[in-house]
Amino acid sequence: MNKRLALLSLFLVMGITSLMAQRLGGGLMLGPAFSTMKISGNDSTSFRTDFTAGVRIALIPKHFVIGGEVDVIYSRQGMRTPKGLDADGNTIRYLCKSHYINVPLLLNIYFRKWNEDDEDESMIPRLRIGPQIGFCIGGNNVTDVQGKKKQQYIIPWEKGSFNRIDYGLTAAFSYWFVEVRYTFGMANVFKEGEKSTNHVISVTWSDIW
Repeated sequence: MNKRLALLSLFLVMGITSLMAQRLGGGLMLGPAFSTMKISGNDSTSFRTDFTAGVRIALIPKHFVIGGEVDVIYSRQGMRTPKGLDADGNTIRYLCKSHYINVPLLLNIYFRKWNEDDEDESMIPRLRIGPQIGFCIGGNNVTDVQGKKKQQYIIPWEKGSFNRIDYGLTAAFSYWFVEVRYTFGMANVFKEGEKSTNHVISVTWSDIW
């Protein structure tokens, strides 16, 4: 799988550099993130809400409909379980919180070419797609019993913790200054246990320069 991602990234970079984009642009990104984990044998995980923020640097074409972009994003992810009852009849819920620095390399497909009155790319609908690599920088498990929370902090280099490296595929649709993005994780989140993958939906505002 790592070889496939490396080849995909190589072809993506080669394609982007051959497009002769007209200028370099980018901006800041900020918005809510809705994340969960798919865990083999566990159908009870659900989305939790947090936030994501980062910067984007793009090759923006004026005479083509294809460009490229690389992002550096801080993403607060994880999952939660629905409320249940423990052996003593208390209401209980588990939460997992994780922190990542994600770096997607994206191909930008513009739905039309630039017009003479376009000041920037904000009014051109855009589809973004490409591979992403993530670096886990920490996290914690939370046990919520009757509203009382107990946290266990976890660092990626500990045994039985998160894997340091995550990877997957990202797809997004952007229009005006708003972007909806979905990331499909393909690597195991945890070092041990059942197969576990990240899935994240974000809705971000991004300025453009």
